[in-house]
Amino acid sequence: MDLDHTSERSDTERDAPAYGRFLVRAPSVNAVRRALHRAPGGVRVVGREDRETILCTHTMDEHSLARHWPIILSRLAKAGLAVRDSR
Repeated sequence: MDLDHTSERSDTERDAPAYGRFLVRAPSVNAVRRALHRAPGGVRVVGREDRETILCTHTMDEHSLARHWPIILSRLAKAGLAVRDSR
C-alpha cells in the first residue's frame, strides 16, 4: 500500500512555497497586511523586498501549507494582489 499522497497534489499545492517565505506584488505593506489579517498558518508580513514586492513568511509545515495556501491566495486575490512568481 502506497502512503505517499504527494503525487496527487493539485497545481495550487505544487506552487505553494514550502520554504517559509513568499513574495507578494503589492503597492504597499499595509495593503498586504489588510488582506492577510488573521490568515491561517502564522502568516506574517515582514516588509519590502524591493520596490514592487512585499516579503511575507509563514510557520506552516508542508501538510498545513497545502491546506491553507488556497485560502491565502484567495484573500490576496480579493484585495487585487498576487504572489510573485519567484522561479
